[in-house]
Amino acid sequence: MFELLFSLASIGIVVWLLMIVLPTWRVTRFIADLKIFPIYLSILYIVGIITVIFMNGIGFMQYFSSATGVIQLLSEPNFALLVWIHLLCFDLFVGHFIYQENLEYRFIPLPLQSIILFLTLMFGPLGLLTYVVLRKARNREGS
Repeated sequence: MFELLFSLASIGIVVWLLMIVLPTWRVTRFIADLKIFPIYLSILYIVGIITVIFMNGIGFMQYFSSATGVIQLLSEPNFALLVWIHLLCFDLFVGHFIYQENLEYRFIPLPLQSIILFLTLMFGPLGLLTYVVLRKARNREGS
């Protein structure tokens, strides 16, 4: 079942490609405004986590308190796939934030936005931090 959830989550790449390659296209804006894909990924994650809890209880949470425990959890394939969906969901949410805020306020040029969205897709926090730093620098210039 977790491989099916993983496969279903893979469609999120379409939104990333639209935001990166066609940021001003009205279809891209429409899809981003709906936030349908972060919601969709959230639903997939919820289905997965409820399945984990139903099958195993909440005892897995005890493993979150140590690096060894987290490694042990991530070595279990179904849990690793679920964590991947978790990451996809949050990265896409952050990507939506960057995309929508920058289209509204134009803190950075669109080609740079595309690079930052790619960084966010591939390296999550690096893309977010890059955007926040550049946005802050731009705000200082405008003051």
